[in-house]
Amino acid sequence: MNKMISEKLQKRTYADTVLSCIFCFLAVACAAWQFVNFLIHPKEKEFLTNSLCTLVIFAELGLLALILLEIRKTGKPFSKKIINKLRAMAVILFVGGLIPSCVTSAVSESVVDVKFSFDMRNILTIGIGVIIGILSEVFVYGLGLQEDNDSIA
Repeated sequence: MNKMISEKLQKRTYADTVLSCIFCFLAVACAAWQFVNFLIHPKEKEFLTNSLCTLVIFAELGLLALILLEIRKTGKPFSKKIINKLRAMAVILFVGGLIPSCVTSAVSESVVDVKFSFDMRNILTIGIGVIIGILSEVFVYGLGLQEDNDSIA
């Protein structure tokens, strides 16, 4: 890859890397806060499902930060490490889409009604996981082209 293009790519990914790291730490803090609320109020299952969903976001942002750091380090967007991280992101999103939405409502002082449901959030999360999985296959093709180009030059 052209050295000038590689340097520009490294500069462009700096702000993205910093922002993804900041949001990653915010996501883990929010997940911890939701889990603590669940421990304080165990009858309200929303806190548990919110904590699990926020952990999925934390994992996604963490992997994104690692991908951006890899690009900054090597200057190349196509590598086996990045492809594996993209595949992990796809699997995590797919599994995260299986976390049901939870609604708790008090029927009386001692009885609580808990309803679990799958909604558009679940379908959207699974769909984005599938899209990232397909994108990882495009990166496999890009890696092959990059290796061919590097062997020629």
